[in-house]
Amino acid sequence: MVLWRYVMFSIVLFLLLLIVFFVALWNSGKYNNVPYIRELTEEFDGADPDEYDLIDVEHRLGDRGYVQVLDEKNKVIYSNRADRAGEIYTDYELGFISDYNDHSIVTVENFKTDNGSVERVVSNSIYTEDGDVIKNAVYIVDSDLNILYSTEYKDKKRLTPREYELLTKNASSRYVLSKGHFSDADGNERTLLAYSPKSFKSSFDRIKQAFLNLILIFFSVYALLIFLFSLWISMGVRKPLKRLNRAMGDISAGNWGTELEYRGAREFVELCENFNKMSRDLYFVDQENKRLQSERQKMIADISHDLKTPITVIKGYAKAIADGIVSDEERNNYLKNICQKSEVLTDLIDEFHEFSKLDHPDNQFFFEKKDICEFTRKYFAESYNLFEFNSFELDIDIPEEQIIVALDEKKFKRVYDNILGNFFRHNDPGRTFFCRITEQNGKVGIVLADNGKGIPEDIRETIFDPFVVGEKARTHGGSGLGLSIARKITEGHGGKICLRFPPESGFSTEFVIELTADKRI
Repeated sequence: MVLWRYVMFSIVLFLLLLIVFFVALWNSGKYNNVPYIRELTEEFDGADPDEYDLIDVEHRLGDRGYVQVLDEKNKVIYSNRADRAGEIYTDYELGFISDYNDHSIVTVENFKTDNGSVERVVSNSIYTEDGDVIKNAVYIVDSDLNILYSTEYKDKKRLTPREYELLTKNASSRYVLSKGHFSDADGNERTLLAYSPKSFKSSFDRIKQAFLNLILIFFSVYALLIFLFSLWISMGVRKPLKRLNRAMGDISAGNWGTELEYRGAREFVELCENFNKMSRDLYFVDQENKRLQSERQKMIADISHDLKTPITVIKGYAKAIADGIVSDEERNNYLKNICQKSEVLTDLIDEFHEFSKLDHPDNQFFFEKKDICEFTRKYFAESYNLFEFNSFELDIDIPEEQIIVALDEKKFKRVYDNILGNFFRHNDPGRTFFCRITEQNGKVGIVLADNGKGIPEDIRETIFDPFVVGEKARTHGGSGLGLSIARKITEGHGGKICLRFPPESGFSTEFVIELTADKRI
């Protein structure tokens, strides 16, 4: 913000200087190319000839400039330079000298004719202050100053060298020549000729030079201010950057959560805030990685335990049979137990495999538009024998109308299987399993509940995490992956599943699945 304000201030200041400069240049166009002639003419006007020497010509024209005062016969009766007194000018010669009120531009162009002779084109253009041409006098002369063509003085055949010099003086000479008219103290009409070196600066020129010097000083001071400002910025930036560098070093060393405190420019405050946010995010990522690492270690331990238990039993029974230390009746029981534990082992391996597949990048869902009500009715119809065989009750509340969802039947069936398997595994006969489906505002709600033992309080928050089981759950079998698999499959359908506690259905355990209805058939 500080830098931006400084830049804007500099731009505005520079633009103001440009405006002043161009206004000055525009005003310069209002002045004659020799404005000091007018001032001199005014000083000579009404003055006594004895007072001419008192007029400060040098101030107006410079130390090499001079004036000539001509009488009515064009004779020089006064000059501030003795060597220029006594001259006489012809009417033609005076006619070739521009009046100070005229804005005159004189140009001379030389060219060769077909016969090899050199001819000159002299143009004397006179303009108004607005740039309109008042007169444009053109002369074409040869090398001998014979007039070949002229828009002025039709009767004149040749220019004298002095006439040519006066005509072209402002184009080629080192002097600027202008004339003016005034009356002396006795009322006599006089002509004033003023010669000023082109290198001499008028009062306006001096003002313009002063302005240019001002610009030079401005840029010099501005450059100094830029340097000082840069130095100040550098010193101001160095301190927070050192802090930031140290903090980044702490983070690289593993000190997650390092934060900065800074009060100053808003840009650095925002930078520190963003750094602190990044630091907190890294801290949380580190904590999450540690949590995942801990869970991974626990998962490996749980997998080892779940696999080791049935393998140990199978190994013990098999060794007993191999040693021949059991009777035929015990042998048959041992074989049955081996078969049962083998099935448990197979189920565990299947669940591990299913769980790993769902996390694989190549895992795909194959969706079809299905009636979730019909799908659910068919599922529980096929599972009804399990309820009768295990002496459990089934209560369903499913609407007759169609509710269409995008469904991968094979995978979503696993959601029902896992929730229902937990119900059979952890509850005593006589309990009731409840299912209800509703649809409202495009959201499909599936409630799966039971009036069994309920979920232990210590695992309610983590029930969907892998390998989460109750204290006594492992004695009933199960890997703790069932609900985790159910969540992954549900999320793969763009839905969500949760354990609602306290239940709203009046049951002890209540799972709620939410899917999005698809009205397009």
